[in-house]
Amino acid sequence: MRGDSFVSEVDERQLRYLYEVANYGGVRAAADKLGVNASAVSRQLAQLEHKLDMVLLERQGRGVTLTEIGLHLVDFYRERLQRQQELTMQLQEFRQLKRGHIAIGVGEGFIDRLLGRALRDFSEHYPDIVVDVRCGSTAEIIAMVREGQVDMGLCTGVDDFDPLLKVRSFRGAPFSAVVSVSHPLAKQRSVTVRELQSQRLIFMPDHFGVQRYLHALAQAEQIHFAPSYRCNMFTAAQAIATAGLGVAFMSSDATRHPVDERRVTAIPIDHPIARAFPSQLICRVGRRMTPAVSYLWKQLEHGMMRTGVK
Repeated sequence: MRGDSFVSEVDERQLRYLYEVANYGGVRAAADKLGVNASAVSRQLAQLEHKLDMVLLERQGRGVTLTEIGLHLVDFYRERLQRQQELTMQLQEFRQLKRGHIAIGVGEGFIDRLLGRALRDFSEHYPDIVVDVRCGSTAEIIAMVREGQVDMGLCTGVDDFDPLLKVRSFRGAPFSAVVSVSHPLAKQRSVTVRELQSQRLIFMPDHFGVQRYLHALAQAEQIHFAPSYRCNMFTAAQAIATAGLGVAFMSSDATRHPVDERRVTAIPIDHPIARAFPSQLICRVGRRMTPAVSYLWKQLEHGMMRTGVK
């Protein structure tokens, strides 16, 4: 590296490429995200390494890892993005603008609740604000909030003691087994964990909050659950359940209404863990909220409090 020219020699595009490689764990995945050829990403990063006279990436199997200086550059770029976002929000607030956009990460099971309650009032109050709704698993939503990609997140299974997150927890509807109305379990008022062991179960990926709860139930009862189906979308899991092919899992108020209410039913699972299935509203600690973001946060709080605050 040559003296004080460090910052001036770092190209904005090259920093963005390095940032995305760090986020997605590889050059090809970053290139897909950026919509460019993988060779273009590799070439730009090689030029950056040459200018800085430092190694930024090291190959590890099929992926890459960042060196210490590479991580420092990514942190620098991330902090700059956050400062730019905060400046933009402050300018909007000072000018009392009601235009712009809000991004929110939402667990798929919350979509109906979100659209049906909070957004209706928000859209009436801020008709010119574009709301960017991004669905994902709990882990994906946490990552989006941490990275500043969204203003807030709504999901389940968040660690209340994460120092980087502001977490507002709410008691949700019971964790339930979702089955077709023609399924033998549909006639029961509740179902035990051991009764579920003999059923054809529909699993979600492990980074979904509902799957972690299902694993916790099995561990608490010291039994093993074997999946008959695996899918990464709640709509797919519910479609399989609706067809009478297996048992899906979600909170009882996350099932689709009114289309599916005559086709599936949510049966509460008789277990203390299932009765305490919380939802969380999260944002990054220290992130400044515009009036519009603050308003939507409050609308979501009010909507979630209908089932009680944890």
